[in-house]
Amino acid sequence: MAVKNVTIQDIADRLGMAKSTVSKAISGATDISEKTRERVLACAGEMGYQVKAKHVSYTKSIVVFIYGSIHYDKVDQFGYEIILGLQAAAAEHGIGVNITAISNAELKSGNYYSIVSGGNCEGAVFLGFKPHHVFIEHIRSLNIPLVILDNNVDYQLAARVGCDSAGGIRQMVQYLWMRGHDRIGFLGGEEDSIVTQERYQAYSDALKELGLEENKDAVRYGHFSAKGTRKRILTIAQTGVTAVVCISDLLACSAVQELEKAGYVVPADISVTGYDNLPVSEYSQPRITTMYQNRIHIGKTAFVMLQQMNSGISIEVVSLRPELIERESVKLIAKRILPEEDK
Repeated sequence: MAVKNVTIQDIADRLGMAKSTVSKAISGATDISEKTRERVLACAGEMGYQVKAKHVSYTKSIVVFIYGSIHYDKVDQFGYEIILGLQAAAAEHGIGVNITAISNAELKSGNYYSIVSGGNCEGAVFLGFKPHHVFIEHIRSLNIPLVILDNNVDYQLAARVGCDSAGGIRQMVQYLWMRGHDRIGFLGGEEDSIVTQERYQAYSDALKELGLEENKDAVRYGHFSAKGTRKRILTIAQTGVTAVVCISDLLACSAVQELEKAGYVVPADISVTGYDNLPVSEYSQPRITTMYQNRIHIGKTAFVMLQQMNSGISIEVVSLRPELIERESVKLIAKRILPEEDK
């Protein structure tokens, strides 16, 4: 039996919304609220909606290089809204966005510089990795600006964009403490990832600021995705923590599933938090308390940064403020007020 393709009308019927509203939410229109957009994207992700590629010709373009765990072709994936924001901002200036997936061989060799050397490239955005030094050396004379998500590169025309990882994790640890949690674990991605390192350091520093002891046995690393979560989350749970800070929603949702398979109840036995506010965090059971990175704004900001650098303005880092989204995956043990000096 053939699987029916989910349509915008199907999503509208499920949510009781106008088809035009759903279409605006998926296409990145600015005249609807963020809350409505979140509802639509969460529902679209749950229903398995597939985004149809648009083919538009532009005389100038921006190249987006993607590798690794950054996926973008479905509305519930991390890269989707970043691309959406970038495309929306670029289209207003008559500039196209070309997406290029990088292979393992290209990642190691840096031999993808020819993609931006055609003369009509306004800049490049890197999602999931930072450019190889071979790439940098080949484009240095072309004065092509680069924007890298959550990574740093030693190149005059390169800048970093993202949300304040350290601030977001610090706020989450404080939130858990204010709800009575003193034993807090940490579930990270790849240990050599800059994002993992920054978020772990923020977690460790936040514990110290609150006078809490860090249990090294309750800190585990692995992947940003669900791969291999079971062993790591159960190891953390066995240390007696009451809460676990996960550095992605995919990790958090997988952790909840594995904990409940092992007989734990979330959040009654152990609380779990995520990061990103992907649609999956909204329709997880229980719904995941998380930090919201406005990925549409990240995409739009990346475009503005490229424009500014093309105008001769030097930029190093642009960091957006994340927002705590409180849901049902954290147990209230006791209410506390954060000391004024720690706010």
